[in-house]
Amino acid sequence: MGETEGWDQLTRLEQRALIKLFGGGTLRHDNPSVVDGLRVRGLVDGNDNLSMPGLLILTLAMRKQQAEVRARAGLAA
Repeated sequence: MGETEGWDQLTRLEQRALIKLFGGGTLRHDNPSVVDGLRVRGLVDGNDNLSMPGLLILTLAMRKQQAEVRARAGLAA
């Protein structure tokens, strides 16, 4: 099981919503089915805030992406 498997299973719209919340945005104008899906998975709480599991999935995906960038640049991890 990869560390970003949860992230990879999200749709692009769901990923975008989590990124938006991480940056301090809201889900006010997002598609309700996307928001409901994130709530059902426990990635967003009842107040449409990023939950701890959502933060964990997003953080692991960001770390993987940063490691890939470092590897392409030839930098040590």
